[in-house]
Amino acid sequence: MRTLTLLALTALSTAVAAPVTLTLNSQPTTLSTSVIGGVTYIKLADLQKALAAQGGANAKASVTGCVNEWLFNGIWRMRVTKVAPFHNDPYGDGYAVTVEIKNGTTQTLELDEAGVHYNSARNLTFADGDSWAKMTLGVGAWQDKTYTKLQQGTGTVYTFQIFPEEHLDAAAVAAATPQKFLFEVDPKLASSVKARFSVPDPSFRVDLTCRK
Repeated sequence: MRTLTLLALTALSTAVAAPVTLTLNSQPTTLSTSVIGGVTYIKLADLQKALAAQGGANAKASVTGCVNEWLFNGIWRMRVTKVAPFHNDPYGDGYAVTVEIKNGTTQTLELDEAGVHYNSARNLTFADGDSWAKMTLGVGAWQDKTYTKLQQGTGTVYTFQIFPEEHLDAAAVAAATPQKFLFEVDPKLASSVKARFSVPDPSFRVDLTCRK
């Protein structure tokens, strides 16, 4: 009888709670929960499965945020201010992503000295898993900007023109709404840089489906 009583009490102390929505890698994910002794729990197996679906251990642990939100990696402040379709002959149709970068340190720096290189990766990703990385890097003198000295609090603005490897017409480009903009930052710093990144991966990952 005593054993049955203990089992009954245990059963009463465990209940299924309402699902909870977490943000994993900038994506909302809903997980089931249980309440035990008044504390809400998520099954570790469910959390591992959700992380795997979002990219898991292979996902870049970049600094994440929304459009028009300032992101900071310990050295550079960066935000995406605008994303819009564009046409550029002879490259065709793609998306223009306007980025603002500011020096968040007390030291005068060049972008290239602290991880932001001319030929670093910039990608647009889409809901179907596709990504675009082809760019008109020569337009707007991006290379010159990476070698320009920026004092504390000063910055630069540049519009990256990104388009698919295969030609798409304007209607197809407009229908392929980008979900994320990935801006790679090399964690290796020049020896002259006194500041240090505040995160293990200083790259930026902007969710284009939300705005601040």
